Amino acid sequence: MKTKALTAAQIDMLAQRMSETPIEPATSAKKAGDNFARLLVARIGDERAALAFTSIMTAATFDQAEARLTLVLDYGNHDPAGEPIMVPVDQPKAAPAPMIGKRQAIRYQAQSGALPQAPDFSKPTHARFRTKLAQIVALAEAGDIAALLAFEINPVSSSPKAMARYRDLCVIAITARSSVTA
Repeated sequence: MKTKALTAAQIDMLAQRMSETPIEPATSAKKAGDNFARLLVARIGDERAALAFTSIMTAATFDQAEARLTLVLDYGNHDPAGEPIMVPVDQPKAAPAPMIGKRQAIRYQAQSGALPQAPDFSKPTHARFRTKLAQIVALAEAGDIAALLAFEINPVSSSPKAMARYRDLCVIAITARSSVTA
């Protein structure tokens, strides 16, 4: 499924769910995203906001983004005293949430237990490595950490380096899943 970027109006609608006061329409998706990120950080904190922001903004559809926001907001956002965290109404704008890189976002997702997407080896350059990648994908889907760790990869060119990164992220995701269920 191809991802379509959210419009400024759609991002404003998501941000409005976290603000008690009406939000002025943003003039660009960037400005709307900055405002949304600021509200998200105020609502759920820096650590969770970075991952949640990436997850919401990369949703394939607006409905999916809205569903992800609902999950984030309904996932018990309380301060240590047990009171729900509310977004301050009349506070000066805080600095926008720090933008994280694509690789860091993928790593955060793996740490939450989500298997990463396998690298795209459709180009002729990667042809000789496709069977090895297929083996790694099968081991990852089976959840076999020992076999993934034992799978030998000599990362001397771009294809093996991509396979090694994918394998390592799969190990992180599977380990995170098993620690949650244990």
